[in-house]
Amino acid sequence: MNVVVVVPGGITEILQATPLLRTLRAGDPSTHITVLCSHVAAAVAEGVPAVDTIVDRRELGGRGGGNGAARTWLELRRRRVDAVLLCSTSAALRTAAFLAGVPERFGPDGGVSALLLTGRSSRGPTENNAVAWLRLAAQTGIRQQLHAPTFQPGPEAMREADRLIHATGFADGRLLVALVPGAGFAETNGVASESTAWDGERYALLANQLALRHGAGILFLGTHSDRPVIEQTMLDLGASAADLSGQLELRVVAAVLARCDLMVGSDTPLLHLAAAVGTPAVGLFGPTDGRRRGPYGSDHRIIQGIAPRSERADKDAEPTSPMERIRVEDVLASIEAAL
Repeated sequence: MNVVVVVPGGITEILQATPLLRTLRAGDPSTHITVLCSHVAAAVAEGVPAVDTIVDRRELGGRGGGNGAARTWLELRRRRVDAVLLCSTSAALRTAAFLAGVPERFGPDGGVSALLLTGRSSRGPTENNAVAWLRLAAQTGIRQQLHAPTFQPGPEAMREADRLIHATGFADGRLLVALVPGAGFAETNGVASESTAWDGERYALLANQLALRHGAGILFLGTHSDRPVIEQTMLDLGASAADLSGQLELRVVAAVLARCDLMVGSDTPLLHLAAAVGTPAVGLFGPTDGRRRGPYGSDHRIIQGIAPRSERADKDAEPTSPMERIRVEDVLASIEAAL
């Protein structure tokens, strides 16, 4: 049986699809699983052992409309596909699968275009994407579900991570916490990255408290564009810390996260990467919904910043960022609950 799983979006979305991919592989080991995803997600899909073939299409980096749907139709037409699973409610992608003549077309319910699907799964309005997409496996006849997301950095990346951590002086058994003050490989999906960021001074205060209470060593992770906010954060830092941002490729970042005891960040794919390598994560969310976009699993915590009701009702009131509503004390309490 040949199955194609279409995952529009980026790193966050492909990692949220890994429970579905693992379940499909466990349900029928002989099934050939092809993942159709964006260019940035393809590098992550290579670290998912359940995947046989990866088709990299840059056009799927958005929500799967326009050229993304046209490319999906072309890929489905040129392959002998028994079933396609759509990790999306995009009408364009549903139409592409229908016009490609794939006999079995599965996806989440919602909208008139759901009539083009041969099988639909329900999803709640605030349900995590990983849960909604995992439910698609039942449409193929698989009942047993594997819930944990997964990513394998590889032995070379793990060796490099060990070398880096040893060089920081933190390989002495102390609590190791990764902080991501920047966007950290994020695809913003129309939300300005500044609006999803937590203040750098608060990260510094959090790091100082973790060092004082738990003797933690702090690792800063992120891309090159995150360096300015990390450098600003480190100005207010009294704790032992090392900045590894901007110098590591994604597999090595994943390996470093696998060696950490905890990760803290806002709406960033690194939350999902931490979950996929088995590291507890605390996600800070404001304008985006942490219930849907947060890391999946009981080991992780979500803190959702919400503007006061009085402010939302008063149109003349000066707006406050939801991220500003998240206190350091709230994050510390979640961390200590996760440890």
